[in-house]
Amino acid sequence: IINPMNALSMKTLSVTCGYGLLLMAGCFLAGCKPQENAPRQSVPVVSVSVPQKLTFDSSITVTGTLSASEQVQITARVAATLQSVNFKDGDLVQAGQVLFTLDPAALQAQLNSDQAALINAQRETDRDQALYPSRVISLSTLQDAQTARDQALAQRDIAQINLGYTRITAPFTGRIGRRTVDVGNLVGTSGNTVLATLNKIDPLYVTFSLNQSDATRFGIIAARSDAVAHQPLDITIPGLSEPLHTAIDFVDNQLDSASGNITLRATLHQPPVNLLPGMFVQVTLHAAAPVSQLQLPATAVQGDSIFPVAADGTVSRLSVKTAPGSGEHVILLSAIDNTQRVLTFARPDLLGRKVNVSNEAQSQHD
Repeated sequence: IINPMNALSMKTLSVTCGYGLLLMAGCFLAGCKPQENAPRQSVPVVSVSVPQKLTFDSSITVTGTLSASEQVQITARVAATLQSVNFKDGDLVQAGQVLFTLDPAALQAQLNSDQAALINAQRETDRDQALYPSRVISLSTLQDAQTARDQALAQRDIAQINLGYTRITAPFTGRIGRRTVDVGNLVGTSGNTVLATLNKIDPLYVTFSLNQSDATRFGIIAARSDAVAHQPLDITIPGLSEPLHTAIDFVDNQLDSASGNITLRATLHQPPVNLLPGMFVQVTLHAAAPVSQLQLPATAVQGDSIFPVAADGTVSRLSVKTAPGSGEHVILLSAIDNTQRVLTFARPDLLGRKVNVSNEAQSQHD
């Protein structure tokens, strides 16, 4: 006996299976394929560079000022009339050369008077010394005469010195400036009158300054306070085709608290005659020993970051300090492993991702 409900179910199942077979057959005939998984994300292919070690002479260029190695103001030290000027303004004068003469008449008369007073005082002293042994005069009288004689001698010496001031000579060889007083004027009446300024221009000093960081980097600020730096310098002067070569010979004993700079000086011996105190020059300071630096292609740096590539291909970020290098490269001022691979072209979008390196043979870039 067949249950009518079971018969119905079997019939429905048979129909469903039939439709399923027909659908599969249709798909087979139509070329249908089972659904595939979603495509996997591709791994970027990149080129890398390794920091290249360069050894070079580190240098820095600053502005310096020329100054006279010696300078003196030629003055009238006594009151007298200016009698002669024995140079042309701007002349090169020699040590001992007479530059100015003052009218000596009044000072000569004063010397004559003081000489006469000295002779009289000496005569009085000689007389008292002859009388004292017989006790005709007292010891105090003799001492007073000797004191008066000594005072007269001092006055005579002062008069001789003042008379010598009427001939004013150059204390050293140098270039003299313009005269400030003309012949016929009375000078020295109210203190020392400046008549001209004399500069010693051989040698010349070159004065410049460095900040604390640069002075330390170039070894100017040494561990020992008595250590003297002798780093070589190139002095570039407008109008001269070749720089002048010298070295640091003076380092100040303290930094300027306002600017944080330290003053340094070099000496130019036998400088060109067209160099004058007050001129500005370019001073290039060279390190005492060569400096080694690492450099990378400029394209590997974005802002203050480079992008190292780990052994497993993962890209990371590293902050660095750089300075302009040669050609299309930058110098790395920050410490970095010189075997570290970095992206030749900075790609912040690859941060944290893995990449395939295509140029292992080109890692040491030109």
